[in-house]
Amino acid sequence: MEGAGEVGYLVALFLYSIAAAVALPVPVELLLFFFPGINPLIKAVVLGLGKAVGAIVVFFVGEKVNPWIERWMSRHAIAARILKVMERFVRRTGWIGLAILLAIPFMSDTAVNYFYSLLNEEGNAIGRRYFVVANLVGGVARAYLFLWLYPR
Repeated sequence: MEGAGEVGYLVALFLYSIAAAVALPVPVELLLFFFPGINPLIKAVVLGLGKAVGAIVVFFVGEKVNPWIERWMSRHAIAARILKVMERFVRRTGWIGLAILLAIPFMSDTAVNYFYSLLNEEGNAIGRRYFVVANLVGGVARAYLFLWLYPR
């Protein structure tokens, strides 16, 4: 019966990771303490895969909303200057910067993902594939870093 509990836990971790990437402002780290008998590599990969799936949704939202932001900026000069600086940050740091930010324990995945997707200059700064890879890498690294910093 414990095997079914572990599988259920991993499914829940996967689904929660998707939700955390897309909409939940609550980090997933605390879920990593459950079922300590599960290999940390398995937990990290499940968490990373969940974040990668969620990243697909976030990327498409950013792709649809970014043209609206660009049009809005053309009518608001002060806001445009601020947002252009932020777009430059996204372009310069790219998918590696995204992965590093997502690897920080307790960092809001939702905020970081939307920051990078909405200011992605119509998908030109980071392509969809690299956006998803950054979420996968960042999620796996984050789980390992958290489990290393807060061993049980």
